[in-house]
Parts: sequence; structure tokens; C-alpha cells
Amino acid sequence: MSTRPSMRRADLSRVLAAAGALAAAGALAASLCGGAPAPQPSAKAPPPVILDRHYPANRAGELKARLLERPRDSAAAGWAVEYASTPEVSRLDPMTRAAERSWAARLGLAATPSDSAKKVLQEIVEAMGNCPLDSVAIKRAAQGLTRIGIVVPLSGRYERFGKTFVNGLRIAMEEHNREWSPTLNLILHDSEADPLVGARKSRWLLRDHGVSLLVGEIFSANTAPLAAATQVLGAILISPSATNERLAILGDGVFQLHIGPTATAAALARQMAGESPHSSIAILAARTADDSVQTIAVAKACDFSAVRILGIQWVREDNADVLKPLQTLRDKRPSALVLVGSPRMVGNVGAQIRSAWPDARVLGFQSLDPEGLIAEARAGLEGATIFMADYALEGAPRDSFQTRYVRAFREPPTRMSVRGYLTGLAIDRAIESGCVTASQLREALRSQVYETPEGRMLRALRPVVPAFPERLVIRAGKAVPLEDAPVEP
Repeated sequence: MSTRPSMRRADLSRVLAAAGALAAAGALAASLCGGAPAPQPSAKAPPPVILDRHYPANRAGELKARLLERPRDSAAAGWAVEYASTPEVSRLDPMTRAAERSWAARLGLAATPSDSAKKVLQEIVEAMGNCPLDSVAIKRAAQGLTRIGIVVPLSGRYERFGKTFVNGLRIAMEEHNREWSPTLNLILHDSEADPLVGARKSRWLLRDHGVSLLVGEIFSANTAPLAAATQVLGAILISPSATNERLAILGDGVFQLHIGPTATAAALARQMAGESPHSSIAILAARTADDSVQTIAVAKACDFSAVRILGIQWVREDNADVLKPLQTLRDKRPSALVLVGSPRMVGNVGAQIRSAWPDARVLGFQSLDPEGLIAEARAGLEGATIFMADYALEGAPRDSFQTRYVRAFREPPTRMSVRGYLTGLAIDRAIESGCVTASQLREALRSQVYETPEGRMLRALRPVVPAFPERLVIRAGKAVPLEDAPVEP
């Protein structure tokens, strides 16, 4: 059987005509006022206002929030009639549009409508009775975007990662629920860090609970099944920490909280430019595809920030002797040396750099993390600055988040907590803009991605508050945070 709704043209014309007549006569205003006398046609009665709550920016989002939060309100029937005829609902795909109108009409009929509103709502229900609606569409319409499915490891080896992520997400949800409608709720499912378990529980959330938005998983291999499940049903997936760039090809509803080479390279260039207008660098890079991408990103970022590149030396990843390329770059007298390569290549450089370039200032990326390097390499990289593929909050948002997190959970936030908070804020802002369906949420999230080819291709979400690549410095063989704030990319 076809799942696309069908409606007789006469039914649709009669419903829309009745809705227009109702609005023109002022009956809707009367129902909004709880049965008060209708004003003159020239006077437009303002909708009821709850002073201590904010509502989504557009009218359809506001009406949906009111209907979800106050379904028995005396004005609910009027809201339902108006919601069913809003342009935002009219532009939805046929099945979603039919489901939204049917849900609104049935809810309005249960709220003791006036005679005129009741007639319109009954006609909507009768017209939609001919539509073979999918049960998933009906479930989604009944809850909007208020229920968010979370699939992360909450037990086992990676329990700590999942729970701290959820804690950060809860801080963001509480921030929204304190002042905004509709109220958002999290539905937690333990993936057990198993892709098969995660896929099964994502289907429960999407089909049984009717959620339109899924958040998870924290590993790339476990995220792919979730992405496939959401795209089959037209839902949205936000991956908070997966690093596989190919996840984006699974569908246009897959978003990532991803820090790519462009962002980390821009942070490095911004730091060098901020230190001196005459800053310069030299680059020692491995000949691999990923390292070439990072090197090109550094070159572009430095060009944009007016940081000179005095030389680039390429070496094989397994090259054990790097003295000659180090000496070549040293002779060019750059302000700093940038290392781009795998931990193996970085370890070789770290073990030899002090004999070839004793006073070298070293900058680099995730592979410079001293954990796992031999003692000689850690000693050679002492004082090196690392630009991590993790976010660090800055300024007032950092202070506010840390204070609320410690108060709620009695421990300082972790990197996964920050990722959870940023993921929650992205959801908050999209819903506060007026999204009521998955398709509208997808468009709202698209406006939050990085305005770079890489960001658009990966659908990498840009933080909605000041948050930049975390900077660490190697001290006594360990990577520790810098005391000053992270550099804006």
C-alpha cells in the first residue's frame, strides 16, 4: 500500500475555505480569548502571553509548543485551527503535513472548542481520515522534537565517556527548559559500545518512541549503523565525537561535532599571528594522504593570517633519520617548527630534534600527545604546543558551564562533557528558531555548520558559543592545558 496521503480536492478546498472564513470572522480570536466577545475586524487580538517562558521564533513553532505544553487550555482549539493552516505546515512533505494537521485537529477537538472551531477541526479530521498515514509519522507529530533519543555507552569499559557526555547534554537541556517552551526530554539507551546493540536500540527509539532526532555514538564504527537507521526514516543524527569523515555520505541528515584540519590549522596560524606580525614557520610533514591535507590546511591558514612559511620538508612516515631535513629547516630561521605526521614520525623527530635544532620551538597536532612516546621523544618535545581536535569553552560560557556542572555532578567537566554541552546547545538553538519537524531541524542545523568546503561537506557543526580547539603544552613529559584561553580558529 502506498504510504503517501491522498485527499479529495473537494475535502481540501472545503477545509481551507472554512479555516479562512473562521479567521476572517474573528472566531479564532474569540477562541484564543477563551470565549470573550470577538473584536471588530480592524482590531487584532494579541495571542495569550506567558511572561516567564520564551517561545520559538516563528508562529508555527510557537503554536506547536503551546499545544504540546497546554493541550487542555481554553484557547487550544484556536491554536489547533491556526497551526493546521500555517504556511510552515503547508510546505511540509505530504505525509508529514497530513500527520501534523490530523494531530492538531484531534487535539483541538478534545479541548472543548467553540462551534465554529469545532466545525473546522471536524472537517480536517474527516479529510485526513482518507490518508493512509504511517504510524511513525503520527507518533512524531504527537511529540514534535521534544523527545531526543540518546544512544551512547552507559556501561562497561566506556561507561565514563558516555555518562560524562550525557551530563554535559543535560546541562544544555536544563538551560533551555528553564526559560523556553517546549520542554525537551532525553530518552537514554545504553549502546554497550556494541554497534549491533546500538543499531537495535536506535530502531526502538525511531519506530516505537517516534523520535525525530538521535544523538550518538561516540565511536565512528558504532555510529555508522545509527546513521543508516535514521536516514531510512528521514530522522536526524548528530554524532558528538565520531571522526570518520565518510559518515556524511550516509545521508544529508547526518551531522557531526567535528574539528577538522581547517579548524586546527586556523588556530595554529591565529596564535602565530597574534604573537608577532613577523612570525614565520617551517613545516616537517609525512608523505601520507591525511598529513598532506593537514599540511595544505596549515599553509592556507598561514597565508590568510599573514604568517610566512619559510620551507616545507617532506619525509616518509617510517623514515628513521630526520636530521638532514631538520637542519635544512633550521637554517631558514623560522619562528617555529610545525610537525605534521603520525605518532611514529613524531617520535622519531622528538628523539633527534635537540641534537639537530636545540632551541626549536615546536607546534603540532593530536599526534604530538606524549602518551605512548618513548622517554627520549618526550624530552625532545618538552614545551611543544599541541592543537587538539577537542573543543575548549572560552570566557563567560566556560565559567558558567563549569560552575553549573560542578554544582550538579560534584566533579569538573571532561572533554566529553563539553562535547555534550555543545551538542545540546546546537539542538536548543535549532528548536528555539521554530523547528517542529525533522526536515525543518535539518535545515536549521545546516545553518550552524562551518562555512568552509570541509565544514559543508562533513556537515560539521560550529559551536554556538565561544569554543575553540583546545591547546595543550608538554610539561615534564605530560600534556597539560595552557593557562590562557584557547585561540579562536
